[in-house]
Amino acid sequence: MYYGCCDPLDGKMAEVRMIPNVRKVSMSPWVNQDRGAAEIGEGYVFSRKPSPAFLATDPFRPEQVRTDLVATRRICEKRGCPLELILKDISTVRYEPERLSEWARIAMQVVGG
Repeated sequence: MYYGCCDPLDGKMAEVRMIPNVRKVSMSPWVNQDRGAAEIGEGYVFSRKPSPAFLATDPFRPEQVRTDLVATRRICEKRGCPLELILKDISTVRYEPERLSEWARIAMQVVGG
């Protein structure tokens, strides 16, 4: 089972652990990633929701996306957390849908795919 959405759960893992069968925990753009990864450890998937604001900047800055995703990957590696990346809640790509493809390409590079 998956738990979470926008609520920053990095400081609420004691409560999350009380829910039976949870395997993935949402880590929204507002969490302290290191604390969340330390709390999750190897027992849950760190389901990262990176900030969609990176797709809305003018101009688009792919290196900002890369820096953010690399930071998440490193934190999860350090803490032994399985990681998944889910881009959601996008409100605009400034009429440049290719930004989504670029984000996906960067994400695949960052995770080694």
